[in-house]
Amino acid sequence: MSKHHPLLQSFGALLVLDADSRRIQAVSSNLAALIGISVSEGHDQTVSGVLGRRLSQRMRRELQGQQRLAGPLTFTRPANSTRLQLYAYRTGMHVVVEIEPLNSLGKRRLLGTVNERLIRLAESSNQEELLDCLVRAVQELTAHDRVSICHFDSDWNGLIVAEACTGRLPPLLGQRFPANDFPVTLRCAYERHPVRLIQDVAAPSEHLVPSGYPVELNDSFLRAPAPERQYYLRRLGVRGAFSVAIHGDTALWGLLFCHSALPHPVAPPVRDAVRTLVQMATQRLLLLRARQEARYLQRVQDSLVLSANSQLEPQSPHQLLLEQADTWMTLFRAHGVTLWANGSIFQAGNTPTPEAISQFVVRLKKAHVHSGPWCTRDVENEPLTSSLAMPGQCGALAVPLLMSTSQRGWLLFFRPEQVETFYWAMQPKMAPQAPLMTLPSAAWHEEVVGKSEAWQRVERLAAMDLGEDLTLAISAYEISSLNMHLKRERKALAEANKRLEQLAHFDPLTQVWNRYRIEQAIDAEIVAAKRYGATCALMLFDVDHFKQINDTHGHSVGDDVLVSLARLVEGSLRGCDHLGRWGGEEFVVLATHSDMEAAVVLAERLRGLVATLHIEAIAQPITVSIGVAVWRPGDSCKTLVARADVAMYRAKRSGRNRVEVATKEIF
Repeated sequence: MSKHHPLLQSFGALLVLDADSRRIQAVSSNLAALIGISVSEGHDQTVSGVLGRRLSQRMRRELQGQQRLAGPLTFTRPANSTRLQLYAYRTGMHVVVEIEPLNSLGKRRLLGTVNERLIRLAESSNQEELLDCLVRAVQELTAHDRVSICHFDSDWNGLIVAEACTGRLPPLLGQRFPANDFPVTLRCAYERHPVRLIQDVAAPSEHLVPSGYPVELNDSFLRAPAPERQYYLRRLGVRGAFSVAIHGDTALWGLLFCHSALPHPVAPPVRDAVRTLVQMATQRLLLLRARQEARYLQRVQDSLVLSANSQLEPQSPHQLLLEQADTWMTLFRAHGVTLWANGSIFQAGNTPTPEAISQFVVRLKKAHVHSGPWCTRDVENEPLTSSLAMPGQCGALAVPLLMSTSQRGWLLFFRPEQVETFYWAMQPKMAPQAPLMTLPSAAWHEEVVGKSEAWQRVERLAAMDLGEDLTLAISAYEISSLNMHLKRERKALAEANKRLEQLAHFDPLTQVWNRYRIEQAIDAEIVAAKRYGATCALMLFDVDHFKQINDTHGHSVGDDVLVSLARLVEGSLRGCDHLGRWGGEEFVVLATHSDMEAAVVLAERLRGLVATLHIEAIAQPITVSIGVAVWRPGDSCKTLVARADVAMYRAKRSGRNRVEVATKEIF
C-alpha cells in the first residue's frame, strides 16, 4: 500500500484537516462507529461541526506555531456519553487528528501501582533485578501473555534478557532474534516514535474516505502494520502486540515488547504508564552501568605502575611486565600480554612468537596512526592479522604507547577462542511456508567458533589509561638508565632530563599537564589550604558525546578536538590556575584562591568559551559538562576529585553542556 493509500487500525479513528485546522479533508472509515459521525457527513465539514466549537478552538490554539499538541485532549460525545481522547500533529500541509475511546481504569489505582513500581525500579541494585522488575510491572499493567525485553548487540541481533510469561505463549528468555528481524527502517521508526500498538494483527484495516486522499500517515499511531510485520507476528503466534523502545546513550539499546495470543487493547493511560516505567528503568540502567564501569576503571587504576617511588627507583619494562602481567590478564580477561618497547619484546602468558609480534607491530605502525586502541575478536579474518602466524589467538587488543612524537611502543593483549551457542527463536532465513515458532527446547541453535569475547568500550578506555601510565614509567626508566651511563656527558644529560621532565609532567597529545603533575599541584594546594587557610577549587570536565565524535569522524578528528580545547582553555586561565588532562576526554582545572562563587563563574565562563570552539570536520558544536568542587576541611586529593566527578556526571545526566556543584558527601 503506497503512502497515498494508508491503512489504519480500527481501535481509533482519524481526521485529516486543512493547515488551519478548520475544515475536514478526509476521515477514517470507522469514524461513524466510534464517535457517531458518518463518513459522508464528515467529509468537507468544519471541524467545529464535528468536534464542537470549544474543543476545536482549544485544539487550534494549542497547535498554533507547534508541530504537535503537547499532550492529548479529552472530550465526551453528548450523543452516547462516550469519553474520547484526541491527539493532533502536523504533516506537510495537513493536520492529522487521532481519536481513541477512553475506558475507565481507576486513575488512583493506576497511579498508585505506577508509583510503587517506580520505587522498586529505583531500588534495583543490578541490571537483572531491574529488568525483571520492569517486565513484571508492565505485565501487571497491561495483562499481556508475554512481556519480554530484547537487547541489541553490536550487529543488531536481539537477545531476550528478561521476561514475564503466563503460559499462553511459549517463553523466549535466553533466545535470540536475527538482525534482519529489526531492519533499519524499523529501528529508525522507533527512534521517532518509541511506542507502537497493534491491537489485533488479524483485524480488518480501516481506510481514508475519500479513498486515496494524498496525506502522509507514517507518523500516525493508528497506522496498520505492514504485511511483512503481520506475517512475522503470525509466525510468533501473536495477535496483539505492544512495544516500547529502550534508548541508550547514543543508540537504541533494545525493545520492551508485549505479546498476546488474542487481540489485546491497551488504553492510552496504560501506554503512558508503561512508557514512564521504561524511561525510569532506562535511567536506572544507565546509572548502574556507569557505576559498574567506574568500579572497573578504579580497579585498573589501582593496578597502574606509576607511584611516588617509580621516579626514585624506576623499573625496567621487563620487571614491570613480570610484576603486573597476572593482574592485567585478569582485569582484561586475556590469556596473554606483550609489551613492545624500543624494539624489545617482553611477553607473559599465551602469546604469539616474537617474530609474529614484530610483524604485527610493523603493520600496526602503518595501518593504525591515531592514538586510540586497535582491537579485533576475529584474528583469522581481520585483514591486518589474517596472514600472521597466531595459533591459539582469536582476539587482540593493541594500545599505542606515545613514547615521543616520532616513536611509539605497544601494549598487546590476546584472548583465546570463546565458543558460544546461540539459541534462535526462529531461524534467520526461514522458508515462506515455515511453521509457527517452535518451543524453546526445539529452537534453532548455532555454534559460533573462531572468535573471542568482544572487547568492551570500558576495557578499551581502561587499556588507554594503563598505556599512558606505562609510557611514563618506561620513559622514566630510560632516562634513569641514561643518567647512569652519561654522567660525564653533561649536555646529553641535560637534554635527557628535559625529556624526562616533559614526559613526567605533560600529556604528549595536548601538551598540558598530565594526571601525575596535576595531582602534585592539587596536593600542594591542599597543604597550603590546611596550613594557611587558603581557598581552592577544582573543575572536572569532559567533552560531551566524545565517543560519537570518534566513531563518526575518526580518532584523528577526536585528537584535534582535545588539542584545540586544551589550547583554548589554557589560554583563558589566570597565571595562578592550572589545567591538566585527567585521562581520555577528561580535563581538570585547579583554581587557586577561589571560593565557590568564583569557581562557578569561572566554570560557566569556560563552558561558554568551549561552545565557541570550531573544528572544521565537525558541524555540531563542541560542549563540555563540568563538575565543580571547593576544598573543605578533611578533603584529600582523592575525595576532592571524587566529589567533582559525581557533580560532572550529574551534569551529564541533566542534559550535558552545563555546570553542576559538588555536594559535601560522595554518593
